[in-house]
Amino acid sequence: MLTRTRNRRALTAIVIGLLILAGSVIVSIVSRNGGIDAGESYTAGTVLELPGGSSVRMSVTGGSLEITVGTSPSLSSGRILVESDGFRKDTRAKVGTYGLRAAVGSSREGNTRRLTVVVPDNSALTLTLVGDAHLVLNEARLRELVLAGVSSTLEMDASDPGSVIDDVRVQSVTGDFSAQRLGNLDMERLTVGSMTGTYDLDLSGSLRRHCDISLQRIVGNGTVRIPGTPGTRLTVRNIVGEIVPSGLTDDGQKTFLNSSAAGGAERQVILEIGSVVGQIKLVEAQQ
Repeated sequence: MLTRTRNRRALTAIVIGLLILAGSVIVSIVSRNGGIDAGESYTAGTVLELPGGSSVRMSVTGGSLEITVGTSPSLSSGRILVESDGFRKDTRAKVGTYGLRAAVGSSREGNTRRLTVVVPDNSALTLTLVGDAHLVLNEARLRELVLAGVSSTLEMDASDPGSVIDDVRVQSVTGDFSAQRLGNLDMERLTVGSMTGTYDLDLSGSLRRHCDISLQRIVGNGTVRIPGTPGTRLTVRNIVGEIVPSGLTDDGQKTFLNSSAAGGAERQVILEIGSVVGQIKLVEAQQ
């Protein structure tokens, strides 16, 4: 695990260096004013400049997407490294949102279409994903991350520690949703507006701050994984279905405590689930 983490960090550092170099020698394709012909396909290795400075809005359309998000203190505006052939400018994106789409069969490596997005430290990033996507957060330092209008399957991967994101918001997910070690984002707030489909949310990781988590509406069967530390209180307000707790202490009135909170530790994480239709499993995850 340590070797994999070091390799990923080294790769991210190389990518950030390439993006900065590409911008400094003006070999990037500047897209602020429309860039090249919207009908032209970008090849692997193309660097695109993101408008918006420290407040970036972008959308990506296409199946089997893998998007890695990181930040750099050396950048004043965001950049995208296109890692797979076949991406094009998507003129259907909302005004103020930079859009990309991937053509069917455009990837040389199976069906996976890869992008690396690097934005300035402490930026606000709003990302709309249309199509199955794997989102990797790699030492991302953001004041805000908004996933707006996610359709199809979404996998959020925060396996590597080192990120600090103050406010994480997932507006809606239509399709299966999984998340790995979201605690590594060290967030102050996590809000999920709605989830429809199966889900597996792992909140373990290196969470060091007080965090308020709200899962507002859930339709489907799934699992929420709570770490043993820090102290966590979880409340389910309304449910049409079944709560299946495992390793948590039932505190009454659909409220549950992890082992730290049950042992008297300060309740550092407050998790509230608004409404559930289906079966929800509450599990104390292994650190």
